[in-house]
Amino acid sequence: MSDLDKYRKVLNHESDEVNDSLSEFLKKAANARVPEGKGKDEIWANIDDRISNESQEKKVMPIWRYISVAASLLIIATFAFLYYYQESPAKSIEVNTTIAESRMIELPDGSTVSLNANSSISYSEEWNRELQLSGEAFFEVEKGDKFIVKTSIGSVEVLGTSFNVFARDSTFEVACKTGKVRVDVPSKAVSEQLSPGQSIRLEKDTVKRTSLDTELVGKWQAGEFYFNEQRLSDVLNEVERQFDVTITLSDSSDHVFSGYFTNKNIESALDMVCLPLGLTYEKTEGSTYTVRQTE
Repeated sequence: MSDLDKYRKVLNHESDEVNDSLSEFLKKAANARVPEGKGKDEIWANIDDRISNESQEKKVMPIWRYISVAASLLIIATFAFLYYYQESPAKSIEVNTTIAESRMIELPDGSTVSLNANSSISYSEEWNRELQLSGEAFFEVEKGDKFIVKTSIGSVEVLGTSFNVFARDSTFEVACKTGKVRVDVPSKAVSEQLSPGQSIRLEKDTVKRTSLDTELVGKWQAGEFYFNEQRLSDVLNEVERQFDVTITLSDSSDHVFSGYFTNKNIESALDMVCLPLGLTYEKTEGSTYTVRQTE
């Protein structure tokens, strides 16, 4: 058996591709002849040069390949950093009251908010003296940078003062108790400043400016609700919020009410509202009351 056959026998377990390559190499090696006119040292020197050149050529591609891979990894790492470690938006803090509930909240700067029934405020956890209001609230603002109250209808801006804001449905009312208050309602082209004892009320397409006793501003915090020439339906809506009841008007008469009621007792409150207007009321079922004209 020739040496070539012996090598083939050893390589039987390898793949065909490896067998073919090695077989080709061995064939060439078996037929190789030493070049004439060259000594052994010169031949080995040529072999070393060729091996060195081939090694250098083969190293060129891996270097660029490594650079490409490194760049790709850098890009991936950058996007991963931005995705996982980018600053997330500040959380919003929301405070709500339910029917027949009022609540006092102290804000991060020491300012306070009294929330009337069925109202809410929300503001950023990173406090910037700006909040959103739905419902009614009385504010006592510490002096400092501008303090802004936003509603779905308009906004109020102050520096340090106390004031009341009512924002329900299409009605928006601001009353100033101390300091100065700026009211902006872009949709109504309203932008003006209020001084203590002044108020502005926007309702549908009407804008009403009035003067009032500063002692009555925010008086609802003590359970007393004052009204000046306001629709009966609005007054009864407030009674519903304070006592968690349902009140039905049996006629569509657009009564206007000036006066007040307290939230200590439902019957007393209805007496204070209905009697001056010549109205009566009765409890029909559960927590439902019907208000009608006195016969």
